[in-house]
Amino acid sequence: MTPKMTGDAEKAMAQVMDWLAPILREPTAERINWVLESLMADRSVTEADKILLVEAARFVMPSNYEVRFGKMLGTARATKEVMKPIYSDLNSYYTFPRLVKRESIDVGKPPKPANQMKVLAFTSGTRKDGNSDILTAEALRGARDTGADTEVIRLSELPIGKCFSTLLNESYTELKHMYPDREFKYCEYAIDRTGLDHKGYCAVGDQMPETFKKIEQADAILFSFPIYTDWETSLIANFYERWIRYEFCMGTPPKPGRRGMVIATWGSLNTRVYEDIIDHVIENLYLRKIDVVETVTNCGFVGMYSGLDENYHGIASHFPKIMEMTYLAGRSLVTGERNQKETVVETRATGQIEPVTIIPGKPVTV
Repeated sequence: MTPKMTGDAEKAMAQVMDWLAPILREPTAERINWVLESLMADRSVTEADKILLVEAARFVMPSNYEVRFGKMLGTARATKEVMKPIYSDLNSYYTFPRLVKRESIDVGKPPKPANQMKVLAFTSGTRKDGNSDILTAEALRGARDTGADTEVIRLSELPIGKCFSTLLNESYTELKHMYPDREFKYCEYAIDRTGLDHKGYCAVGDQMPETFKKIEQADAILFSFPIYTDWETSLIANFYERWIRYEFCMGTPPKPGRRGMVIATWGSLNTRVYEDIIDHVIENLYLRKIDVVETVTNCGFVGMYSGLDENYHGIASHFPKIMEMTYLAGRSLVTGERNQKETVVETRATGQIEPVTIIPGKPVTV
C-alpha cells in the first residue's frame, strides 16, 4: 500500500520517477515507499511531507542524485550554475574553491613497522601527470617519508589484455576429472595446458603474472581514479576482471591482513555525489582481503583546462590543503597514525598558483 503523502510529496515522488528509466520506476517506488513507511512509523506521522519523502528516496537512490535532491528542496544549485566561474577566465579557474574530504578508520596497527611496509599503487587516470597521478605521488611520498617502500603502476601503461576464459581453470580441472571423455569450453590460450599442472600459469601471456606477484608481496594497496561517466574508469574494471580470474587460476586465496587506500577525483563540487562508486571500489578490494583504511575525495576538477593547469599537470598541486591531506593519508596508511577527519573548502588567492612544497613537521608553504 502506498503511504499517505501531501500534495508536494506526491509531486516530488513523481519527479523522482521521471528521473528513472520506465523499467526501474515500479521497483524503485516500492523500495522508497517501504523506507517511507518506516520513517513515518518512527516519527509517528500519518502523512509524509516533501522533506520526508526526499529523505526516504535518499536511502534508496544512488548518491549521484544528491544534487538533484538538493535542488528539489531548494538547498543546492545546479552544478553548471555553481561552477560557471571556472569556465569564465583563468583567474577564476585557479582561484575557485575546491573540496577535499579525507576519511580514515582505525582497524588496528599495520602488520609491520612502517619502514618494512611495501605499498603498491595503481592509478587509472588516462592523463599522465593528471590529478590522479599527482595525488597518488603525494600519498606515496607520505608513505616513503616513514621509510616505506613504494611503487606505482599506471594502468593505462600496463600491457595486460582481457581474460578470454569462459571456464575458469579450477572448474575445468574438476569437470575434466569427472568426465574425462567430454570436451568443455576453456580459455583458448590454454587449451593445450589442461592438467592440474596448469595452476599458477596465466595463458594470456602478458604482464599479469608479474603484476600479481607484486600484489601478493605488497602490504598495502592504493587505488586512484577519476570519475568521468558516473563510474570508475574502464581501466579499473578490466584490471578487476583479470585480477579475480588470475587469482582463481592460481588456485591460491588472497593474502589477508593488508591495508588499502582509495583516492577519487571528479568535477562536481559535492563530496557525496559519487560515494557509491567509492564504496564499490572499497568492496572490491575487501573481497581481495584488502581493508581500506583511508579515502581521499577531491571535487571540482573541471573548468577551462579540464582540471589541469597551464602545464597540463593536475591542478591539485596548486592547493596546499588537498596535497597536505593526501600526504598525511599516505603516512597513516603505513603507520596507523590517527589524525584529522574533515572536509576542507580551499580557495587560492589571485596569483598563487605555484607548486606546493610540504616538509614533514613544518607548515605548508607555497
